[in-house]
Amino acid sequence: GGGLAAGTALAAGGRTTVAVEPEHCSALHQALAAGEPVDAAVDSVAASALGATRVGELPFAILTAAPLRSLLVTDAELLAARDRLWDEFRLLVEPAAAVPFAAWLAGRVPGELPCIVLCGANTDR
Repeated sequence: GGGLAAGTALAAGGRTTVAVEPEHCSALHQALAAGEPVDAAVDSVAASALGATRVGELPFAILTAAPLRSLLVTDAELLAARDRLWDEFRLLVEPAAAVPFAAWLAGRVPGELPCIVLCGANTDR
């Protein structure tokens, strides 16, 4: 429900936080578009970790007060990113953890030296 992004925004010291979600599992992105938390459909390979149907009120308040950019990636992009993390770096992550890396690989993450948080251990690979 936006907790990791909100915590990151609080720790970022005024720097822009980039919140990345799968296209079909995007409670935060939809809430930002609506201007308030709304119910969102969940249909993604990353749903086991990112499957909140609604962003929380407190994370939403924190994120709308912080410099924020919301991005979306496809399931194909996040699975390719997960595989690349393993193939090139031997980092075994769940699909949800590869979501920010997928956005970075696609060239959609701004900044010269972004910090990418890979968080999640729910994998059977």
